[in-house]
Amino acid sequence: MEQRAWKILIVYARFGDGHYQVSKALEQQFSAHPEARFEVHLVDLFGEAHPAMDAIVRCAYAKSMTWFPKTYGWSYRVTNGMKHDGPLGRWLHAFGRSKMAALLQSIKPDAVIHTFPFLATYPAMASSGIAIPTYTVITDYELHTRWIHPHTDGYFVATEEMKAQIARMGIREDRIHVTGIPIRGQFRAERRSRQEICGEKGLDPEQAYVLVMVGALAEPERLVDALLKPEPSATLLLIAGRNAKLCRKLKKRYARRARVRVVGYAENIEAYMSVASCIVTKAGAVTLTEAIAMGVPVVVYKPLPGQERGNAEYWDRRRAVRMAADAPAVRAAVEIAIRSRSRPHACQLGGADASRVIVAEVLRGGVAGRMARWPSETASSAGWPTFDSRLVKSEP
Repeated sequence: MEQRAWKILIVYARFGDGHYQVSKALEQQFSAHPEARFEVHLVDLFGEAHPAMDAIVRCAYAKSMTWFPKTYGWSYRVTNGMKHDGPLGRWLHAFGRSKMAALLQSIKPDAVIHTFPFLATYPAMASSGIAIPTYTVITDYELHTRWIHPHTDGYFVATEEMKAQIARMGIREDRIHVTGIPIRGQFRAERRSRQEICGEKGLDPEQAYVLVMVGALAEPERLVDALLKPEPSATLLLIAGRNAKLCRKLKKRYARRARVRVVGYAENIEAYMSVASCIVTKAGAVTLTEAIAMGVPVVVYKPLPGQERGNAEYWDRRRAVRMAADAPAVRAAVEIAIRSRSRPHACQLGGADASRVIVAEVLRGGVAGRMARWPSETASSAGWPTFDSRLVKSEP
């Protein structure tokens, strides 16, 4: 008889695209496992539990990061140090508790993986009287204490420094795995020829290109205009992401500029990275990991206070990115990359194999060794720890 598929629940949030892309990378690796079968469920917990609030908060989040970076940085610092059982921690982790309890009962996952620090799984398990192995993939190179919860069975982190930080908070070292940040398989695959990709995208293989991730910038036109004065030696590929309004605006503004091409959301962004002389971007950890893994020179424009600055500084210390505080500095860094006409070797990132290591650990310690038992299946016989009901709080 065929063995049933292991059920994996991956919880993410749409605050930036990185958490979702890490979730997709894990889903991709689970699906490619050579031996075990997995049924993977990706859930935007906050979005599904509180859709109206999610839209408002995501808008406020985006605005604060682009228009009020100092305020965002202040809030990041003030909340860094929060504890899971403090007032703020209990309030934040209660969001989505009822939805999570329903998901646990309907999906009956063998393991839960968090790629965003909404940790409603724990109060949901407490109220339901069940215990499931849980894992957290920290998707930054800068640690915020919001990610930390004592009931987490395993942490997957980007660096040895982060492991040491978490260990100093009282988490056993054998529960902290340094894997790097997961990236999708296309960033690890053998690269196609420049001629093939340029032909597919309608680009000139003899032309130099600069990939500019304008979708998250407060004033992208100001940066683009600076890169266009004087006429650049490369064509700018402007990636507007899912911001359709910005995409239309940029297409209209630069319709007569031969050295500008506006692209909306690019699912296969790795194709554009592979032909670019450099990439200009904000300091999202996943984007940096993808670009560095592919050996693309990276210029980070105005890294925001908080996790973005931490991400940029981590790679700046390793001379894998250049940080630029203003448009002229970006232009200077871009011109250096174009003139060099060479690409650095792709860094040996843990992220290149992170998904595989994470899947193996979940299978070894969380699924194969501790298959979920539900109350009707004598949960106590599985030898799992009982849950501390004191963690349960009313959901906002």
